[in-house]
Amino acid sequence: MSLGEGNTPVISLTRVAQSIGLDEVFGKAEWMNPTGSYKDRIAAATINDAIRRSRRGWIGTSSGNGGASMSAYGAKAGLPGYLCIAADAPAEKVRSIIPYGATLLPMSELGIKEMDAIGELADEFHLKLSVTAYRYNAEGMSGAEAIGAELRGQGDFTHVYVPTGGGGLLVAVARGMGASSSARIVCAQPEGCSPIVRFLDQEIEAPYVDKCTSTISGLQLPAPPDGELAAAAVVESHGWGSSVSDEETWAMQDFLSTKEGIFVEPASALAVAAMASDVKNGRLPTSARPVAILTGSGLKDLRRFTSSASPTERTFTMDDLRRRLQTSDANVSPSTR
Repeated sequence: MSLGEGNTPVISLTRVAQSIGLDEVFGKAEWMNPTGSYKDRIAAATINDAIRRSRRGWIGTSSGNGGASMSAYGAKAGLPGYLCIAADAPAEKVRSIIPYGATLLPMSELGIKEMDAIGELADEFHLKLSVTAYRYNAEGMSGAEAIGAELRGQGDFTHVYVPTGGGGLLVAVARGMGASSSARIVCAQPEGCSPIVRFLDQEIEAPYVDKCTSTISGLQLPAPPDGELAAAAVVESHGWGSSVSDEETWAMQDFLSTKEGIFVEPASALAVAAMASDVKNGRLPTSARPVAILTGSGLKDLRRFTSSASPTERTFTMDDLRRRLQTSDANVSPSTR
């Protein structure tokens, strides 16, 4: 059962490369999956496993993207779904779930304790558990391993930057690339929630922190379920962890939109921001050919753009338009831009 997920292209980010001082930079376009994120790969594998196991439905957790994916694929398979969603999830992500008909259950807390409890309920009620982590759903996570497998045939990349929350995506990418790959895996996290990065840097004894101050949706997991697996995958690839501020992330999101024509969610932009930071601090050599996993569409989280999208206070006449064009850069020739 499939909705056409996978086989996403790798896109050259020429303006990014120029701005950070590299010859080449690439992005894996995971926003081109059916519901707009890489989670479709996981949902397809999860629902297919539910069918094989004759589950009567599914239950899962999500900050938004995974919920849309599971709801769509569950609808395709005719399996009812129960989704425990973060109460502070972006409105766009929640709205993208509603059309598929899954039952939404907003939760104030969605940590490991809650995930464990939901897993017990899944067994009790004969439902397939859907959590984006090997700890809970190894069968589903295997679907994301195709990202790494595809990358092997899409270019000779030296570094793979993976935006990381729970750690499962990073593990999947590393496993998909295989032990023979020479690419280094870089764990990219927000400074306000970077337990895996801090663990890799030996600042803390385990990849867990007490609280999260970052506002980057999808990466706000102070206790990542696959944190130790992710750290091990980074070490095995001779990679490292890199963290950047929310402000750097938003700046890169804007740069990708206005200079590359690519509108991705903040979590995706964070991976590219981490790449830029590593070039600046000398960690990523100028000879590198890095690729970032661009996990999802910017349409999933429009909170930053709500005010700028409000109607203007005045309307324009054709004369106004002419004057505006005469005084703007609209008449600058392409060669001078």
